[in-house]
Amino acid sequence: RAKVSKKMIKSTVREHLQMVGMAGFENYTPRQLSGGMQQRVAFARALALKPRMLLLDEPFASLDAQTRVIMQELLQDIHREYQTTTLLVTHDVEEALFLADKIYVLSKRPARVIEEFDVPFARPRGLTLRGEAGFAELKAALLKKIREQF
Repeated sequence: RAKVSKKMIKSTVREHLQMVGMAGFENYTPRQLSGGMQQRVAFARALALKPRMLLLDEPFASLDAQTRVIMQELLQDIHREYQTTTLLVTHDVEEALFLADKIYVLSKRPARVIEEFDVPFARPRGLTLRGEAGFAELKAALLKKIREQF
């Protein structure tokens, strides 16, 4: 295992906290941070390892609606900057449509893929996307397929 200098560690921490909008919070404890801030730090921690893939299981589920949208935009920025493949699990159809290139609808237990949807919207995606007709049509098709499972 390679030894990394404290200077290099501090530099990496600063760089990644800056990237997620958390510069100046290097010495804060988790208890001193809001849920959204903690999520930003979690992204910085994951990205510091330079992964080829991010696995995110409901990363925004506990956040309020406004913070959730901000974090979705941050994730989109991270993807653009790092070009990291991301597997995102979410129950939020609009979130999936905003962030994904492909959406897989799963069956009830045992979970298996029952439908695959390509998301045709160009990147980067702005908040106005949610008001477009194509977005509403694809959302309706996804919700219909999901309802068929219940």
